[in-house]
Amino acid sequence: MVGLAAVAPTAGADTVLGTCTVVSSPNPEHATDCIGANLAGANLTGVNLSGANLSGANLLGANLSGAKLTGANLSSANLGNTLLANADLGGANLTNAYLVSANLVDANLAGANMAGANLSGANVFGAKLKDALSVNLAGANENGTPVGGGSSSMPNGQPLFGSSVTGSTNISGMDPVIEEGQEALQPLIGSAVTGSTNISGMN
Repeated sequence: MVGLAAVAPTAGADTVLGTCTVVSSPNPEHATDCIGANLAGANLTGVNLSGANLSGANLLGANLSGAKLTGANLSSANLGNTLLANADLGGANLTNAYLVSANLVDANLAGANMAGANLSGANVFGAKLKDALSVNLAGANENGTPVGGGSSSMPNGQPLFGSSVTGSTNISGMDPVIEEGQEALQPLIGSAVTGSTNISGMN
């Protein structure tokens, strides 16, 4: 959509982006409702989209850095190449979302439902995944390095806990640091590991 890349909603007033009206002060009764909207390339940096319904929306290449998307519905949304660094996606619905090559550096995904989400090529360095549901990290990376290798960014220091790891995913050498008083970590407990997965050297 032409012109969206240069437009960012301003505080204090609802903002119209194409066919989508971004609610300036969302609450449980009144939030952004833009099902299937075309917001490709939109500048939504730091915007409060908590509780928004963006199901099926096209956010390809959009800038959502620092945006608040807590409890938002992003199911089946196109978030390919989207900037989501430092975004708060706590409790968001990301089922079947397309997050290929998305930037999720330091994003909060705690409690998010990620069943069927495609994270191939996504940068998840520093992302918080505590209690996230059905996370499939196949093809994801941390600043260009395949996910794993003792990363401290996984939930509670328990890499891949409850996650689905499929395809050619390299988590070799994973050996989480155990602090005094902690129990030994079990990085793959409750996880489904299939495909050509390298788990060599993992304790």
